Amino acid sequence: MTQRLMTWTRARRALAAAAAAITLGTTLAAAPAEAATVPAGVSAAMADDLRTECGRHQAEAGRVQGWARSRFEQCYHSTEKVNLYDTNGNYYGYFDFELWILAFAYDGSRRVDYVTSVENVHQSTSLSDDLTFLTIRFDCRSSEVTCSANLSRTDTIRGWYTKSTMDTITITSPDDVGTGPYKIVDFMETVGFTGEYRNGNTRPFYKDTQAINRVRFDSANAALGNGKFKGAVFTDNAPRLELHLSGAGYDEEARHVDDTLHHPERTFPAMIGKNAPGETTDDPLHRLMDKDRADANHSASVSICTDIWGPSYTAGDMECDEYPFKSTYEGSSVSTDGHPGSWHGSARPIPASDNGKGGTELGKFYGANRVLDHDPFTVTVVP
Repeated sequence: MTQRLMTWTRARRALAAAAAAITLGTTLAAAPAEAATVPAGVSAAMADDLRTECGRHQAEAGRVQGWARSRFEQCYHSTEKVNLYDTNGNYYGYFDFELWILAFAYDGSRRVDYVTSVENVHQSTSLSDDLTFLTIRFDCRSSEVTCSANLSRTDTIRGWYTKSTMDTITITSPDDVGTGPYKIVDFMETVGFTGEYRNGNTRPFYKDTQAINRVRFDSANAALGNGKFKGAVFTDNAPRLELHLSGAGYDEEARHVDDTLHHPERTFPAMIGKNAPGETTDDPLHRLMDKDRADANHSASVSICTDIWGPSYTAGDMECDEYPFKSTYEGSSVSTDGHPGSWHGSARPIPASDNGKGGTELGKFYGANRVLDHDPFTVTVVP
């Protein structure tokens, strides 16, 4: 473990201990020991940075699916209170805790890691440290993945306070396993917990689905484009393509996308009520990897350019640009069943250099985010 993570962990726990010490009606366990090591694939800086950002997105992080910062980083954070009752239904006491799960997927490896900790544990004075037990458990129900041997940890409140972290959960999938040409394996990790007071007459508290993490492993190889041959992503995240209106070398491409999204009256085909998709996760674009269908999209867009600007629109080194892109299911032919006059998109001539650089940017985006066929993504235009 690096010194930075150790310092961060000790400082965090010291604050937790101080806060707990002045909380009425609670008991404290022994002083904490050192935390478990972070896995080789997760640096201290990665864990520290994701945790900080997760704390800034608490509303999303507290949902069952957590908050996905990217296709490769996801986190979950919640505070849980467990009320315990005896076998006759009489209230016995409570304990509470914070649950943190930091999840990391890898571009270039069919693997995910989960770094889990239970922090700020407290309990009512009616309960004994040594009889109050908390179990955090990960699920593994797929024949196409291999999971860590220790998928759960059961310990007393004293034990969790002394050592807040679980051993890292690692899940991998063989490179040659999966469906379709890209060897896709979809996997859903479910995390639950159980609270117990082992005095012989108290009912356990069960929560089977506390957090859910959806993972996709693939071996797309060269078909991905400008990306690594294999990897894993968190599919709850729809990546965002950011285009700049100036300074990136594709100004006219970005202007065309912006006009289509925000000024449809400037675009063709002209139609009342045009509403181009792609700006929000509620109405995203979806990648199309079939070359023939993508070419059909472009041919339909060229027909729009020709109808509006005439066959000489290419004069001066111009090309027919289109949004939504030809490499999406929202393209001019696929989305209209071959009738581009009803397309909620736009085709216009722009300089070939802008068009080429815009296409390069899109290809890099697909590769960097492992965007495969039918994967959703959004587009935004910034100054």
